Amino acid sequence: MTGHHQLEQIICAHISDAGGFLPFDAFMQAALYEPELGYYESKTVFGEAGDFVTAPELGPWLSLGFADLIFNCWQQLGEPAQWTLLEQGSGSGKLLASVINILSQMMPVMPERTLSVERSHGLRQRQQVLFDESGVDVALFGTLDEIEIPENIIIYSNELPDAFPLRCFRYKQGQYYERGVIHRAEGGFEWADAPLPMQHAPDIPQSLSSRWQDGYISEFNPGLPAWQQSLARVVQRGFILTLDYGYSQQEYYRPGRAEGTLLAHLEHKAIDDVLSEPGSRDITAHVNFSALVQAGRAVGMEPLLWMSQGGWLAQSPSVQAFIQSLATQSDAQSLHLLTHAKRLLMPFGLGEVFKLLVQSKGLPAQKPAYLKQFDHLDSLL
Repeated sequence: MTGHHQLEQIICAHISDAGGFLPFDAFMQAALYEPELGYYESKTVFGEAGDFVTAPELGPWLSLGFADLIFNCWQQLGEPAQWTLLEQGSGSGKLLASVINILSQMMPVMPERTLSVERSHGLRQRQQVLFDESGVDVALFGTLDEIEIPENIIIYSNELPDAFPLRCFRYKQGQYYERGVIHRAEGGFEWADAPLPMQHAPDIPQSLSSRWQDGYISEFNPGLPAWQQSLARVVQRGFILTLDYGYSQQEYYRPGRAEGTLLAHLEHKAIDDVLSEPGSRDITAHVNFSALVQAGRAVGMEPLLWMSQGGWLAQSPSVQAFIQSLATQSDAQSLHLLTHAKRLLMPFGLGEVFKLLVQSKGLPAQKPAYLKQFDHLDSLL
């Protein structure tokens, strides 16, 4: 029996236990994170051999941008001699290894501790191999709850909350109905709507929902408040840098986005079919950054800046310097890196849909001066 069939049987048991209808977040949890069978536990996810290429696979651009931000945050912390750097959702570990290498060339004081938090046991094992080969000293953890609270900390993540299990809904006659998964008699899974309205409907302003057509489909991320609460426990004094694809709430739930943002990634293609062969494909949705900011504020984390990835990287001093260095060369490798830079910076690539959110906690903080004029935080509040 293949892993997909084993996972399908496990999900079928969940559906049976739930009375024949399984909310989508429970399906997504199993499809992505079931031990030894879920997508992130059993597949080569990242790179050309995986199902999608993330920014760290496209050169040092993201590492340079994060290094500049981390340096700025360290200065705002008062340039402490003892501080901690943490990446959550570190995936392959390539981004963290690259960030550490760049920081070693620009920081007068390196972090006392460097931590990686990655829930996937399989990915933690692959990270350990990479860090050992790179000579990088990184402590690996499965959850934020395992972290001892440091005095000064800077946390960053790349494409993390988009993979939190989602709840889906259909809006009919002014009511929210849960969309979930049922098992077909002939095998496989299909969508179904719960017969009764949701008891705990998503917190979406009526000014938005009143403009939807009947039958409007979308989703919301119930894991954001708990995630922000976990971060707030660890960060007594520090910064949180979140990079992911997403929108403001107004843009997320606009009337024309009548099918939501839920997608699967399989063999470098984005597809609508998220239910077939669980464990074989990534499942993801865009991030509602308005909801993320609201959840952070509720636990004492203050938003400082929200802007596009393209604008952030284009203004990053280290990115600018590297582009200028490559522009003076004409070899194939330099041209290759510049092509990747365009993909990450330009609006027609990944530059506009990916957003950077900077939050602080426990200290008076300011927007980085080199990014201040490109901030669009007001559109989230």
